[in-house]
Amino acid sequence: MGRPLNKRNLGDTGGAGDQIQVSADVDGNGAANGFIVAQKGSKRFKVTTAAGTAVCGIVTGAAAAAGEVAITMTDSAGGTYFVSKISGRTCSMVANTGTQFSDGQKVAWNRSGAVVNESVIVTVA
Repeated sequence: MGRPLNKRNLGDTGGAGDQIQVSADVDGNGAANGFIVAQKGSKRFKVTTAAGTAVCGIVTGAAAAAGEVAITMTDSAGGTYFVSKISGRTCSMVANTGTQFSDGQKVAWNRSGAVVNESVIVTVA
């Protein structure tokens, strides 16, 4: 799995901190905003939304089916990317509207600010 996500990035986005916000379909009734409860692998997470909790796999687009979770990143120009794999310091991405990084490229991520052609910022609540 590599370096796991730091526990400060996990947990309820309604509390204090900068937890990673995700979009997930945990029950087959459509995607909703939620948060990561636990990391099960670089591509699988235990996720909670208003509909419940489930282990979901990352998809590189909007979460459209039960058991899917989407994590988005933003580059310094405001372009967005879907994460295909994530670890504690880097992620592999697929471009949505972003153009600074190519599909599958491994890029550093953080919670404070993106740097041109170097890093992206994760969506936090």
